[in-house]
Amino acid sequence: MYRILDESENGSVGIRVEGKLSAEEYDLLNAYLEHLMQEVGPINFLCYMATVEGENGQALWEEMTDHLRNVQDYQRIAVVGSRRWLEGGGDVSISWPSAQFKYFTPDQTDEAWHWVKG
Repeated sequence: MYRILDESENGSVGIRVEGKLSAEEYDLLNAYLEHLMQEVGPINFLCYMATVEGENGQALWEEMTDHLRNVQDYQRIAVVGSRRWLEGGGDVSISWPSAQFKYFTPDQTDEAWHWVKG
């Protein structure tokens, strides 16, 4: 399940992810992001995954990188999550080479939004 975060504005969009996303949820999220890109151009993206723990977090992030479309149009991507799985994970910037990446812990969420909104 995911939801769009209230702080989203002006081409900077954040989602809160809790658990695995269904194919329908990916379709809805991709449609929303594609519509936003048509309106404002390249977007910045924050993915809040602090409630996803351990290997589940890494697996979910890898799944998301496979299912999100048009990532070549993302400028900045912030991932907020457990330091444990972020440090253990691979380099996702290889999947999305055109975007700037930065990882944040849950206590750095405000900093993550500031960085994403640049």
